[in-house]
Amino acid sequence: MECIQAERKSVYLFYAPMIVISLCLLAARTESSPMPENTYQNAVELLTTFSGERAEQYEPFFQFSNEARIVGVEIHAVGTNNTDARYNAGTEVWKQINNILRITTADGFEGISGVVSEHQGEFSNEHLLELQSVSDDLLALSSLDPVEVGTMLDQMRPNLSDASRANIDIALWDLAARRSGRPLYEMLGAKRDMIEPYASLPFYDSLPEYVEAVNKYAKLGYSIFKFHVWGQIEEDSRLVKLVEQTFKDSPYRFMIDLEGAYGFEDALRLGGEMDERLFIWLEGPIDDELLEQYSELNTRLALPIIPAGYNIYSPDFIRQGIKTGSWDAGRFDATTIGGISKALELLIIANDANLPIEIQSWGHSLAQASNLHLMLANERTKYFEASMPKEAYEFGMKNGNLLDGDRVIAPKGPGLGIKVDWDSLVRADFYVKIISPRNVE
Repeated sequence: MECIQAERKSVYLFYAPMIVISLCLLAARTESSPMPENTYQNAVELLTTFSGERAEQYEPFFQFSNEARIVGVEIHAVGTNNTDARYNAGTEVWKQINNILRITTADGFEGISGVVSEHQGEFSNEHLLELQSVSDDLLALSSLDPVEVGTMLDQMRPNLSDASRANIDIALWDLAARRSGRPLYEMLGAKRDMIEPYASLPFYDSLPEYVEAVNKYAKLGYSIFKFHVWGQIEEDSRLVKLVEQTFKDSPYRFMIDLEGAYGFEDALRLGGEMDERLFIWLEGPIDDELLEQYSELNTRLALPIIPAGYNIYSPDFIRQGIKTGSWDAGRFDATTIGGISKALELLIIANDANLPIEIQSWGHSLAQASNLHLMLANERTKYFEASMPKEAYEFGMKNGNLLDGDRVIAPKGPGLGIKVDWDSLVRADFYVKIISPRNVE
């Protein structure tokens, strides 16, 4: 375990970065060129547009003051071997890291987020080190509003990854919701308090293992299962036939995720072989950039088609996909696109066009919870994606189990509602911790 502590004793060093960031925000707001469409000045404006209801009552919980400034930043990189996964036959094993950001304020509140990073072959602290590089900026913030902070980061850290932006943005939303004493989904404009889950399975090397996995996870209460498959048409076709023979009279339903592995003809063939009475959708059949081919697949197949959603998620891309009729539903993950703020912007566009968004939630409990709160505030999302093996992704959490019978519910408590067992994190197979407090009287 590595622990790095940084102390700042100079009053000048405390206030100077704060002034610089404030000037950057002012410059962004007063820029002479017109603001891009669907950008928002602050979280209250974004909330109002998304929910369709006035959100001024939440403004105090985003406000900055010297008494509410960020005084501590912790970053924890946590990896366990039992979350190792492959997503098709053509990839090596991915080692997964749960990157946990914890910010604390002078008045005793905290905000927490968790974003998963994956690396082939070995655990990596790359994401943690990037977050460390922005720790001083977080300690110097003159705003706690996630939308305003996003604007600051655009100015100061234009090359910061979307994953690190997501860590920061989600932690600030969690902080605001904790201040309000409400679960985050209520602040976002709750539409419901539960959602139907499906068990998202990793790639297996043999056909019988898929059948065994379905029977195993059905005992936990799941009746819908998503397969990550070979990405090879003959093997995948055999799996489709086996599933239809084995489970045709069962209450179970299935999805297949191809991770963009196919060309058009193979995608058309496999989609045509999948019985839409048994299969719910075909996910990521081809490269997400091929919107015209997606549109043709969508036209020619009875089975619903959705994109993979990990790599392309700009407002322009969503609008273009809507225009071309490429999908039956869009797809993205708040933890990979820059956070809750970006997700709300994209949901506004999709909802205005009546396009469902099947939000992803693969990952550890904190990442799952971030996306769950969005789902509970967005009635056009139908399913919750639960990573398997289930217990492995709950490591280090006191209440990481989101499954309640055959439904997923938000954990009780304000913000994301997830409680981290900080002392247990050191038992991970890979663990690095960085602490950056600012001790200024």
